[in-house]
Amino acid sequence: MSDYKINIPKSIIPLLVLAIILNILRIAIWGKMSFVFIPWNIFLAFIPFIISSLLLSFSKKSNPNKIIFTLGFLLWFLFIPNAPYIITDFVHLGIVRGVPVMFDVFLLFSSALVGLILCFQSLFHIEQIIKMKFSSRLTSLLMGLIILMVSFGVYLGRFLRFNSWDIFINHTSLIKNVWKIFVESSSHTEVYLYTLLIFSFLIISYKSSKYLNIK
Repeated sequence: MSDYKINIPKSIIPLLVLAIILNILRIAIWGKMSFVFIPWNIFLAFIPFIISSLLLSFSKKSNPNKIIFTLGFLLWFLFIPNAPYIITDFVHLGIVRGVPVMFDVFLLFSSALVGLILCFQSLFHIEQIIKMKFSSRLTSLLMGLIILMVSFGVYLGRFLRFNSWDIFINHTSLIKNVWKIFVESSSHTEVYLYTLLIFSFLIISYKSSKYLNIK
Protein backbone atom coordinates (compact mmCIF):
# COMPACT_ATOMS: atom_id res chain seq x y z
CA MET A 1 0.00 0.00 0.00
CA SER A 2 3.06 2.24 0.43
CA ASP A 3 3.30 2.44 -3.38
CA TYR A 4 0.05 4.40 -3.51
CA LYS A 5 0.43 8.08 -2.66
CA ILE A 6 -2.25 10.59 -1.68
CA ASN A 7 -0.74 14.05 -1.38
CA ILE A 8 -3.39 16.47 -0.18
CA PRO A 9 -2.69 19.94 -1.62
CA LYS A 10 -1.24 22.12 1.15
CA SER A 11 -3.10 25.13 -0.20
CA ILE A 12 -6.48 23.74 0.86
CA ILE A 13 -5.59 23.13 4.51
CA PRO A 14 -6.02 26.77 5.67
CA LEU A 15 -9.14 27.12 3.51
CA LEU A 16 -10.58 23.91 4.92
CA VAL A 17 -9.92 25.04 8.49
CA LEU A 18 -11.46 28.45 7.72
CA ALA A 19 -14.60 26.89 6.20
CA ILE A 20 -15.09 24.62 9.22
CA ILE A 21 -14.47 27.42 11.74
CA LEU A 22 -16.91 29.75 9.95
CA ASN A 23 -19.55 27.02 9.95
CA ILE A 24 -19.07 26.46 13.69
CA LEU A 25 -19.24 30.21 14.37
CA ARG A 26 -22.41 30.44 12.29
CA ILE A 27 -24.07 27.89 14.53
CA ALA A 28 -22.61 29.25 17.79
CA ILE A 29 -23.38 32.93 17.17
CA TRP A 30 -26.61 32.87 15.18
CA GLY A 31 -27.87 29.36 15.95
CA LYS A 32 -28.36 28.58 12.26
CA MET A 33 -27.91 24.97 11.12
CA SER A 34 -28.84 25.63 7.51
CA PHE A 35 -25.26 25.27 6.19
CA VAL A 36 -24.33 22.05 7.99
CA PHE A 37 -24.41 20.32 4.59
CA ILE A 38 -21.24 22.20 3.57
CA PRO A 39 -18.79 19.87 5.44
CA TRP A 40 -20.57 16.90 3.83
CA ASN A 41 -20.14 18.44 0.38
CA ILE A 42 -16.47 19.04 1.11
CA PHE A 43 -16.10 15.41 2.18
CA LEU A 44 -17.68 14.30 -1.12
CA ALA A 45 -15.19 16.53 -2.96
CA PHE A 46 -12.32 14.60 -1.37
CA ILE A 47 -13.54 11.24 -2.72
CA PRO A 48 -12.68 11.78 -6.42
CA PHE A 49 -9.35 13.34 -5.42
CA ILE A 50 -8.44 10.25 -3.39
CA ILE A 51 -9.56 7.92 -6.18
CA SER A 52 -7.60 9.79 -8.87
CA SER A 53 -4.50 9.84 -6.65
CA LEU A 54 -4.71 6.07 -6.31
CA LEU A 55 -5.40 5.64 -10.04
CA LEU A 56 -2.32 7.70 -10.92
CA SER A 57 -0.12 5.60 -8.65
CA PHE A 58 -1.75 2.42 -9.95
CA SER A 59 -1.23 3.39 -13.59
CA LYS A 60 2.52 3.83 -13.01
CA LYS A 61 2.89 0.15 -12.16
CA SER A 62 4.44 -2.06 -14.84
CA ASN A 63 1.34 -4.15 -15.53
CA PRO A 64 -1.74 -2.56 -13.91
CA ASN A 65 -4.91 -4.64 -13.85
CA LYS A 66 -7.14 -3.13 -16.55
CA ILE A 67 -10.39 -4.27 -14.92
CA ILE A 68 -9.50 -2.73 -11.56
CA PHE A 69 -8.35 0.47 -13.28
CA THR A 70 -11.56 0.71 -15.35
CA LEU A 71 -13.76 0.21 -12.29
CA GLY A 72 -11.74 2.82 -10.40
CA PHE A 73 -12.06 5.29 -13.25
CA LEU A 74 -15.83 4.77 -13.49
CA LEU A 75 -16.12 5.33 -9.73
CA TRP A 76 -14.04 8.50 -10.08
CA PHE A 77 -16.23 9.66 -12.96
CA LEU A 78 -19.37 9.24 -10.84
CA PHE A 79 -17.98 11.29 -7.94
CA ILE A 80 -15.95 14.02 -9.66
CA PRO A 81 -19.00 16.34 -10.16
CA ASN A 82 -19.21 16.60 -6.36
CA ALA A 83 -15.99 18.64 -6.24
CA PRO A 84 -17.04 21.61 -8.41
CA TYR A 85 -20.66 21.22 -7.26
CA ILE A 86 -19.89 23.34 -4.17
CA ILE A 87 -19.71 26.50 -6.31
CA THR A 88 -23.45 26.12 -6.95
CA ASP A 89 -24.13 26.35 -3.21
CA PHE A 90 -24.07 30.11 -3.69
CA VAL A 91 -27.76 29.78 -4.60
CA HIS A 92 -28.37 29.62 -0.84
CA LEU A 93 -26.79 33.02 -0.30
CA GLY A 94 -29.13 35.48 1.40
CA ILE A 95 -31.97 33.01 1.86
CA VAL A 96 -31.48 32.58 5.60
CA ARG A 97 -32.25 35.75 7.51
CA GLY A 98 -30.42 36.60 10.69
CA VAL A 99 -26.94 35.82 9.37
CA PRO A 100 -24.94 38.63 7.73
CA VAL A 101 -24.73 37.96 4.00
CA MET A 102 -21.04 38.90 3.94
CA PHE A 103 -20.32 36.22 6.54
CA ASP A 104 -21.99 33.59 4.36
CA VAL A 105 -20.09 34.90 1.32
CA PHE A 106 -16.75 34.04 2.96
CA LEU A 107 -18.08 30.71 4.27
CA LEU A 108 -19.32 29.63 0.85
CA PHE A 109 -16.33 31.04 -1.03
CA SER A 110 -13.75 29.28 1.15
CA SER A 111 -15.71 26.02 0.86
CA ALA A 112 -16.05 26.38 -2.91
CA LEU A 113 -12.32 27.03 -3.26
CA VAL A 114 -11.55 23.80 -1.41
CA GLY A 115 -13.83 21.93 -3.82
CA LEU A 116 -12.34 23.60 -6.89
CA ILE A 117 -8.73 22.94 -5.88
CA LEU A 118 -9.56 19.28 -5.23
CA CYS A 119 -11.41 19.16 -8.55
CA PHE A 120 -8.52 20.61 -10.55
CA GLN A 121 -5.92 18.44 -8.84
CA SER A 122 -8.05 15.37 -9.52
CA LEU A 123 -8.52 16.34 -13.17
CA PHE A 124 -4.76 16.86 -13.45
CA HIS A 125 -4.19 13.30 -12.15
CA ILE A 126 -6.49 11.96 -14.85
CA GLU A 127 -4.81 14.11 -17.50
CA GLN A 128 -1.42 12.67 -16.51
CA ILE A 129 -2.82 9.16 -16.87
CA ILE A 130 -4.28 9.88 -20.30
CA LYS A 131 -0.99 11.42 -21.46
CA MET A 132 0.73 8.09 -20.79
CA LYS A 133 -1.31 6.54 -23.61
CA PHE A 134 -2.23 9.32 -26.01
CA SER A 135 -0.82 12.42 -27.69
CA SER A 136 -1.08 15.88 -26.12
CA ARG A 137 -3.71 16.95 -28.64
CA LEU A 138 -5.94 13.92 -28.06
CA THR A 139 -5.43 14.29 -24.32
CA SER A 140 -6.71 17.88 -24.49
CA LEU A 141 -9.76 16.76 -26.45
CA LEU A 142 -10.51 13.96 -23.99
CA MET A 143 -10.09 16.29 -21.01
CA GLY A 144 -12.47 18.77 -22.62
CA LEU A 145 -15.02 15.99 -23.07
CA ILE A 146 -14.58 14.83 -19.48
CA ILE A 147 -15.04 18.37 -18.14
CA LEU A 148 -18.14 18.78 -20.30
CA MET A 149 -19.66 15.61 -18.82
CA VAL A 150 -18.65 16.73 -15.32
CA SER A 151 -20.48 20.00 -15.98
CA PHE A 152 -23.59 18.06 -16.98
CA GLY A 153 -23.23 16.05 -13.77
CA VAL A 154 -23.15 19.27 -11.74
CA TYR A 155 -26.37 20.34 -13.47
CA LEU A 156 -28.02 17.00 -12.62
CA GLY A 157 -27.02 17.44 -8.99
CA ARG A 158 -28.10 21.04 -8.56
CA PHE A 159 -31.31 21.19 -10.60
CA LEU A 160 -32.56 17.59 -10.73
CA ARG A 161 -31.16 16.74 -7.27
CA PHE A 162 -29.46 13.49 -8.29
CA ASN A 163 -26.50 12.16 -6.32
CA SER A 164 -23.50 10.10 -7.46
CA TRP A 165 -24.89 6.97 -5.79
CA ASP A 166 -28.24 7.25 -7.58
CA ILE A 167 -26.72 5.24 -10.42
CA PHE A 168 -26.84 2.29 -8.00
CA ILE A 169 -29.99 2.94 -5.96
CA ASN A 170 -32.13 5.09 -8.26
CA HIS A 171 -30.78 4.33 -11.72
CA THR A 172 -34.21 3.98 -13.37
CA SER A 173 -35.25 7.54 -12.51
CA LEU A 174 -31.79 8.89 -13.38
CA ILE A 175 -31.72 7.24 -16.81
CA LYS A 176 -35.30 8.31 -17.57
CA ASN A 177 -34.56 11.94 -16.73
CA VAL A 178 -31.33 12.04 -18.73
CA TRP A 179 -33.05 10.34 -21.68
CA LYS A 180 -35.90 12.84 -21.49
CA ILE A 181 -33.44 15.75 -21.62
CA PHE A 182 -31.94 14.58 -24.92
CA VAL A 183 -35.17 13.35 -26.51
CA GLU A 184 -37.09 16.52 -25.64
CA SER A 185 -34.12 18.83 -26.20
CA SER A 186 -36.25 21.77 -27.35
CA SER A 187 -38.01 21.95 -23.97
CA HIS A 188 -34.80 21.63 -21.98
CA THR A 189 -32.76 24.56 -23.29
CA GLU A 190 -31.77 25.55 -19.75
CA VAL A 191 -29.88 22.25 -19.45
CA TYR A 192 -27.57 23.21 -22.31
CA LEU A 193 -27.31 26.79 -21.09
CA TYR A 194 -26.26 25.89 -17.55
CA THR A 195 -24.07 22.98 -18.66
CA LEU A 196 -22.25 25.29 -21.10
CA LEU A 197 -21.93 27.97 -18.42
CA ILE A 198 -20.46 25.53 -15.89
CA PHE A 199 -18.23 24.00 -18.58
CA SER A 200 -16.86 27.40 -19.61
CA PHE A 201 -16.06 28.30 -16.03
CA LEU A 202 -14.45 24.93 -15.22
CA ILE A 203 -12.30 24.57 -18.31
CA ILE A 204 -11.00 28.16 -18.14
CA SER A 205 -10.36 27.87 -14.40
CA TYR A 206 -8.68 24.47 -14.86
CA LYS A 207 -6.34 25.81 -17.53
CA SER A 208 -5.55 28.83 -15.32
CA SER A 209 -4.89 26.64 -12.27
CA LYS A 210 -2.15 24.78 -14.15
CA TYR A 211 -0.38 28.08 -14.89
CA LEU A 212 -0.75 29.09 -11.24
CA ASN A 213 0.69 25.71 -10.21
CA ILE A 214 -1.70 25.36 -7.27
CA LYS A 215 -0.49 22.67 -4.85
